[in-house]
Amino acid sequence: MAKPTAFASETTRRKALLEAVHALYDARQAGDFDEYLSYFAPDARMTVIGNPVLNPQSGLRVGRESIDRYIRQVHDENFYLGHGIDHIIAEGDHVVVRWHMDLRLAQNGREARFDALDYLRIRDNRIVEVTQFYDTGTMALLKGRIRIA
Repeated sequence: MAKPTAFASETTRRKALLEAVHALYDARQAGDFDEYLSYFAPDARMTVIGNPVLNPQSGLRVGRESIDRYIRQVHDENFYLGHGIDHIIAEGDHVVVRWHMDLRLAQNGREARFDALDYLRIRDNRIVEVTQFYDTGTMALLKGRIRIA
């Protein structure tokens, strides 16, 4: 029995999406900024959720240049020791990626694993929105912004 054409094209689309997500995160971790930014629409928005007092990198960035500055700053402050994608959930133009990263902070050499969750919205095969959630409290502890008594 032959598969319906719509099913085959959906399967092909999903495979391409999964490959693109893996390539996106590989480029980010490798510091290949041009490749990473090539996945974004020119007017893309990136929001890092968190308290800006504890994590000054929290907040909204609009446009590729702003996202580029953010990613470069993150790479200047951290050494990426590894990463992995744990789960990808995709439905239509919405993608959720649960992933982790192992970091060493440049300022003090402390290391930690961070779990992260990214929500991506796609339009015309480009990312138009990213909302990132990660443990900003642990990051603030590692950077000495908060102390445990």
